[in-house]
Amino acid sequence: MDPGWPEATAVAVQNGRILSVGRTMEDLAPWLDAAKKNGTSVTMDATFKDHVVVPGFVEGHGHPLIGAIALTRPCLSHFPQPNPYGADFPGVQDLEACGKAIAAYLAANPDNGKPVIFWGYDVAVMGQHLDAAWLDKVTGPRAVYVWDASEHFVYASTAAMKARGVTKAEASIPGVTFGPDGEPKGQFFGADAAAWVLAPALQAMLTPAEVPGIMKYLIDLGWKNGITTTSDMALGMIAGIEAESRLTKQFFNSPLAPLRCVSITAADVAEREKVVGDGAIALVRSLEAMSDDKVTFRGVKFFADDSFLSFGMQMTGPGYTDGRVGLWMTKPSDMMQRYEPWWKAGMQIHTHTNGNAGVKAVIDALASLQEFKPRFDHRFTIQHYGISTPEDAYRLARLGGFASVNPYYLYARGDINTPYIGTDRAETAARLRTLLDSGVKTALHTDTPVALPEPLEAMWIAVNRIGIESGKVLGAAERITPAEALRMVTIDAAVTLGVEENVGSIRAGKYADFAVLDASPLEVDPMKIRDINVWGIVVGGVKHPASDIKPLAQPAPSKTTLSVPKSSSPTSAVPASSRTTARTDQTTTSTKNADPRALSFAARYGNMNALADIEAITRHTDGCRLEFWRAISLEGLRFETLDLETLDFATLDVAGR
Repeated sequence: MDPGWPEATAVAVQNGRILSVGRTMEDLAPWLDAAKKNGTSVTMDATFKDHVVVPGFVEGHGHPLIGAIALTRPCLSHFPQPNPYGADFPGVQDLEACGKAIAAYLAANPDNGKPVIFWGYDVAVMGQHLDAAWLDKVTGPRAVYVWDASEHFVYASTAAMKARGVTKAEASIPGVTFGPDGEPKGQFFGADAAAWVLAPALQAMLTPAEVPGIMKYLIDLGWKNGITTTSDMALGMIAGIEAESRLTKQFFNSPLAPLRCVSITAADVAEREKVVGDGAIALVRSLEAMSDDKVTFRGVKFFADDSFLSFGMQMTGPGYTDGRVGLWMTKPSDMMQRYEPWWKAGMQIHTHTNGNAGVKAVIDALASLQEFKPRFDHRFTIQHYGISTPEDAYRLARLGGFASVNPYYLYARGDINTPYIGTDRAETAARLRTLLDSGVKTALHTDTPVALPEPLEAMWIAVNRIGIESGKVLGAAERITPAEALRMVTIDAAVTLGVEENVGSIRAGKYADFAVLDASPLEVDPMKIRDINVWGIVVGGVKHPASDIKPLAQPAPSKTTLSVPKSSSPTSAVPASSRTTARTDQTTTSTKNADPRALSFAARYGNMNALADIEAITRHTDGCRLEFWRAISLEGLRFETLDLETLDFATLDVAGR
């Protein structure tokens, strides 16, 4: 709400925008009287009289296509996975159940000549890597890939390798494994190998029959959780800027997508396509000119240090307890040069950074930019802001920078990271109170597919700071209030994206975009914030109840199911009372905090550098996804099979409508 007008019981809407906000109906009288005089009809709608209406949630860092591709593959996750269209996928408990799930899916979906990609295999829990010999016993002559949950390992059947043309020559690709006989084993470890082997199958999947359902799946998850504006924080990463921008415009302006989208271009891709400097800047400017009510193109994104979750992030002294060092995606010495053309052109710049050395390097570069060409309201935003210091927050505020923080770094990794970076640094990950007290405009995000698009859970983490492993409060002094957390998933997220004039709060002149809840996150017990039911959303004054969420009526010609398997799948559900937690130092069975939403995220992915060490496998987690998609972009993946001119989203039917 407007801080000067914090509560209301009535909102007047006209032509998709808020006309007036009333504490009572009497406050709307001037506009109602004017409508009567003008002969304008007025409809009174009391649908939400027993609900709580808040500004529509804003996902400040999302990936509508990257995130959706994995989530819409047939699922092999050990932990429960959400399904916007029905019961959640319950998870597979062991290797036998995994094999049965693959066999059942193949039996229900006859061979159409295309490979089948399964997603979510959890090597840390299953206890072993798959290979062609194991898969062939389950899949027979079918071409099958199993894509692990980190999106960083791929296992292939013999038929899949034959279709891809895998030979001994691929020994030059790092991560392709071979047996004693010199033949490929069907294991592709790491970004380069995984991207190489999967690229043609992903290309074949991006067809007019499949793409709408893929994108709709993740958008429907956001709708189900109250999101009205999402974002794409790496436009062009998969298939190039021109194709992805056209697809984004078509999809979000179709009946399939009630949500709005803010798209930020991957600077690496723009510079690769149009060369650094004026050409790349002109390309992004041309995108901004394409913006409309549903899609906003704005700014560029860079990458500083590597992953938080795989310990690829760069740390200042004393560093890591085991002496490891992180990785730079952009060296500090190169940052100023990379930023300068975009800064000089007046562009908004976002930068992915995770470790405190990365955060410091990015802030140093921002200071140099301000010396080079001072700017006001530049909205330079650090994305993720994993590990940081109070001094970082102070400097960022003085330089006018913003922070968009991933709270799951604390919730899902705070306990796990302690042995590697120390208790103090682990528990103060995702600082929020320090940022606010320093005067930094701060947002929360989920970075789907790193975490699920659930703003109420992000708020719950920010307010309570509970560690998933210990159940304890971590870094209590960094907790914030529910009101502050609500701002971080609404107006402050909108500010970091540069769209606050249209979304993020309930005030006259903005889009009539609301999240409709069964209870107020400002009034319930803080521990129950994430349990609040979402009735649905309102976008541009149009009601979209969550009960209307349905998949496309027409399946893809390949008969590859676009949603995760239902609970009737022949797999074993994870017991609510216990789970196995794979750690880098031990494997334990825990009965604490067995929340399915938590279990789907934490402690479950593999380590490139310890392929044979299952107990060490979880060091290399979700962060590897970024490496995979960067490698995919270099494979030249394009929407060559997708005729964007003939793809008409408006003609696609939604089941039950």
